[in-house]
Amino acid sequence: MIKNNIESECIVMVNNKKNSKKIGIIVTIAIILVLAVVGIVLYFVLKPKETMVGEVKKVEVKEECPIDFTSYKSINPDVYAYVEVPGTEIAYPILQSPTDDSYYVNHTIERNEGLPGAIYTEAMNAKDFHDANTIVYGHNMRNGSMFQQLHKFEYEGFFNSNDTFYIYTPEHKYTYKIFCAACISDEHPLYKFDFYAGVPQYVAYLQSINDSYSHYKQDAAINSDSKLCTLLTCMPSGMDDKRYVVVGYLSEITDYATK
Repeated sequence: MIKNNIESECIVMVNNKKNSKKIGIIVTIAIILVLAVVGIVLYFVLKPKETMVGEVKKVEVKEECPIDFTSYKSINPDVYAYVEVPGTEIAYPILQSPTDDSYYVNHTIERNEGLPGAIYTEAMNAKDFHDANTIVYGHNMRNGSMFQQLHKFEYEGFFNSNDTFYIYTPEHKYTYKIFCAACISDEHPLYKFDFYAGVPQYVAYLQSINDSYSHYKQDAAINSDSKLCTLLTCMPSGMDDKRYVVVGYLSEITDYATK
């Protein structure tokens, strides 16, 4: 009888251990499933929302714009955007004078007269970067500042490995894919080409340029509705009738959270 009782107790203990092990496995699986569900929910709640508007991707993010526009505007209220070109040291606020298109040719962001001037656009371009071609100007400074480093794109290897630049406003980040870097005539592009009809004429002109300074990507996803941004600077001394441009088409708009 004692032996049977001992065997029964042993069997119960073994069964309890087995049951405890099963319960532990079940609990572990349940925790893993709960964490997986929570992770999936958080992913879809927190991930950027993406849509397509024509050929342009629209992305909504939770964070605010990383550029401190409040500080820049306290220096000069004409600041409305910011340009950044990866692979170069180009990272500057963009200004637009409400009264004089040539003001920032020879005035700094602090409104001091003289070089290096500032990075700027003209009043014929709206400040929302929705024009067919927005032209952003900057001097070709010998010390490498302002837009001098656009000339890095003269080298085919650099052109092929650096294909993006960004324009920021307080509400958006505009991502442009670079499809051309070229030495062009000094004629004003917005007067020379009919951008009311779209961009094909300008793009065809850029594509036709064939010299050692200029490069063009044939597979660029551009159509008549594309929105372009042209970064423009001077050529070196002795080429006063020429300008150098790096041109991108708008591929993505990031909408920032507002305060």
